[in-house]
Amino acid sequence: MEKEKVNYTSMFWLFMFGSVAGFLIEGIWCVIRSGRWENHSATLWGPFCIIYGFGAVLVYLLALFVKKRSLLLQFVVYTLAGGSVEYFGSLFQEVFFGSVSWDYSDHFFNIDGRVSLKMALIWGVLGIALSYLVLPYARHLLEMMRGRFWHMLCLGLSLFMVVNLMITSLAVSRWQSREESTHPLIWWIDETYDDETMLEHFPNMHWMQKPHHKVRLTFDFHSFDQMIIAEHDDS
Repeated sequence: MEKEKVNYTSMFWLFMFGSVAGFLIEGIWCVIRSGRWENHSATLWGPFCIIYGFGAVLVYLLALFVKKRSLLLQFVVYTLAGGSVEYFGSLFQEVFFGSVSWDYSDHFFNIDGRVSLKMALIWGVLGIALSYLVLPYARHLLEMMRGRFWHMLCLGLSLFMVVNLMITSLAVSRWQSREESTHPLIWWIDETYDDETMLEHFPNMHWMQKPHHKVRLTFDFHSFDQMIIAEHDDS
């Protein structure tokens, strides 16, 4: 992988491909597991599961440093990286929006329910698969997506995603608290994205009753839980 290929345009397309692929992976997995499709898009406009997009970019960048290392080391790196993305993604959502979209509290060896050993290992497997099965073709595709047309399309879609994320953030904030407002934008959001519509878009989003003041490491052996609790007092 050549260094000059690590530029905004290439990373943006990889992010977009990863986000769409993540949306499809999550949806297909729900069909396999429960027999029905679930919307796992993180945005109101478009099929973008952006945590997978960030994961795809991270794997691409990490491959620069570990592609010549042992397969075991690569697996460990992708496991830790994927788990970190999932943990801090969940933390970001809770801190800024007061909600979470996944909870692994019932998984063996989980940290705050944000990430678990099982899911981190799955990220490791996905990282290896992406590195060896997808990235070779992705590099070739990114090589073809050069020139003025692709540059302008990247710029246009970048602006679209900025607006998309802003509207989504405002809609989620309004979903949590529907205070009266005469602002035209807020009024439009409340009318367009009411509670029922938001629930259809984000069926797995749950509001936190109160902020966490603890970091919990949980070992779940069926009905028997062993918990190691590290208290963090507010300063």
